[in-house]
Amino acid sequence: METLQKTSLFWDVRDINPQKHAQFIIERILAYGDESDFNWAIDFYGKKKVENYFLKSRTLDKKSLLFWCQYFNLNKEKCIQPDL
Repeated sequence: METLQKTSLFWDVRDINPQKHAQFIIERILAYGDESDFNWAIDFYGKKKVENYFLKSRTLDKKSLLFWCQYFNLNKEKCIQPDL
């Protein structure tokens, strides 16, 4: 679980549980991870689960949202939530 040990991803946490903190982990990987981190997430959680957590994310910036929306081949309106 090298990805979970990266301080570039989890600089502010010490103990992280991949089951309990899945949303947090996936959001950090989508925002700050590299290709190997993303591949780890897909292998560990599965592509559909990563996509579902992506859609629930409220922390990713617009640029990241648009990138991952394109990657998962989703309608842009489904990915970008209007500002409240």
